[in-house]
Amino acid sequence: MHRSVLAALVMILAPLLAGAQQLSTSAADAQKDPVLKAMLDELNRSRQQLHFQDMQKPFFIQYVVDDVDDYEAYVLYGSFSVDREQRRRLVRVTVRVGDYKMDSSSAKVPDGAVQYAALDNDPGALRYALWAATDTAYKAALNAYTQKQAELKTVQTPPAAGDFSHENPVISIAPIAVLNFDRKLWIDRVSEATAAYSKDQLEEMNGHIAANSLNRYLVNTEGTIVRKGSSEYMAGVDAGTQAADGMRLERAYATVGASADQLDSAEQFSAGVQRIVDSLADLAKAPVIPAEYHGPVLFTGDASSDIFARLLSSPVAALRPDIGTTERTRGPYSSGYQTRVLPDFLKIVDDPALASFDGKALLGSYAVDDEGVPSQSVTLVDQGKLVNYLIGRQPVKDFAESNGHGRAGAGGPPHPAIAVLHIEAEKSVPDQALNQKLLTLGKDQGLDAVYEVETFGPSLTPRLLYKIDVATGKRELVRGAALADLDLRALRSEIRAAGDTTYVDNIFGNPASTILAPPLLIDDVTVKRAEQPNQKLPYYPPPD
Repeated sequence: MHRSVLAALVMILAPLLAGAQQLSTSAADAQKDPVLKAMLDELNRSRQQLHFQDMQKPFFIQYVVDDVDDYEAYVLYGSFSVDREQRRRLVRVTVRVGDYKMDSSSAKVPDGAVQYAALDNDPGALRYALWAATDTAYKAALNAYTQKQAELKTVQTPPAAGDFSHENPVISIAPIAVLNFDRKLWIDRVSEATAAYSKDQLEEMNGHIAANSLNRYLVNTEGTIVRKGSSEYMAGVDAGTQAADGMRLERAYATVGASADQLDSAEQFSAGVQRIVDSLADLAKAPVIPAEYHGPVLFTGDASSDIFARLLSSPVAALRPDIGTTERTRGPYSSGYQTRVLPDFLKIVDDPALASFDGKALLGSYAVDDEGVPSQSVTLVDQGKLVNYLIGRQPVKDFAESNGHGRAGAGGPPHPAIAVLHIEAEKSVPDQALNQKLLTLGKDQGLDAVYEVETFGPSLTPRLLYKIDVATGKRELVRGAALADLDLRALRSEIRAAGDTTYVDNIFGNPASTILAPPLLIDDVTVKRAEQPNQKLPYYPPPD
């Protein structure tokens, strides 16, 4: 073979071979883990003995054991309040009767049974918990299967896809995750940062510290054996005050990481908290937004990531529709396959294998999903068109197999969800040019001012909103605003440009996820006065 051709093949095959090696742990290694061994022993017994007379025999059984270690601490007004740490094991057993084409699962009711298990690795205690949950899950599956058969007889439209995908078995045994966290250091750090409430006359200033590790063990009758561990850490501060007219003002700051050493240093954390304290002082003096506005709005990467998290992350997850419907999935994109959902210069990829970006670890990354399927990079939107969905092991029309996006919280049922959602712009615009484009759009529409959202609070409510004079470019902080017309239609038709910087938004959660988003310029957004009553100011000043 010619040397250049051989070199090219090596470059193509190297990542594939590396991935295969990563997942090539043998079943013999699983026997060395007491939890996996107990699960495999009980699974083998259930496979042989679980069958009620004259009833459907299970065609699929899956055991999941979630070993969770949670830590939380709270700091109030610069002083430690309370902390707690809890470790627990949850067993989740799934039993399916029927076959892969039509089984006992339901789009309305999560399948399986859940209960607590012992922590001490006693094989008898663990197997007893698995047995009890298996018995409950099997009885529920038989009942659900009977009801489903009856329901199918009442509809004219047959299901467009099978009920469960057949996947190749995977054996992957990763290291166990443990909490590695200096609790006192972070309690002291958050306490010191929140002590600013006194000198800045804030009504509220509270700190929250959270950390958790999750070790998930999964075995099923297809031959899959998985052990994987993950951890996440967070420290944050919430602060609040009132303006002179009684309007509530709130700001928050948090640092998030996949390990404790990825959190802010003491200096960084203190500076971050001080920024929100200073911004509250500025907001208290800022004017209330004037008359209702219709026009272009610039969203920073921070704000943009929240838009995609709230508006788009759920519609791209393929949830099986109800029996008898002709829809492909449930949700606003149920009939959006191969249609335009974004401008043609935007592309969206969800890649769970992407472990870091710009030197920052990504919380949403994983190698094997929570249904025992290797993760896959999935292009969801290409040139603005919806070309794929996030798929778990419940197929939908035209998507018969999982693409490794079945995700589950501790003890919860799996469902398709984002992991590392990356929004990419084919023709990005430098930040300075994006700001100029905002002013140009405003000028062309005959506006005196335009707006920029720097960060959101809950429900896409602007917390830092700037009014920008079109003629001079002068920025003015304003308060008391709410947005309207910020919906899927706006994403499809009103995005005019995207910036060339990428904001990394690690979302602490169960399960965790990450969004990588650029700034966005949206042409037509309504900015109006928020419909919230101002509260009475305190009747007397706080203590010195």
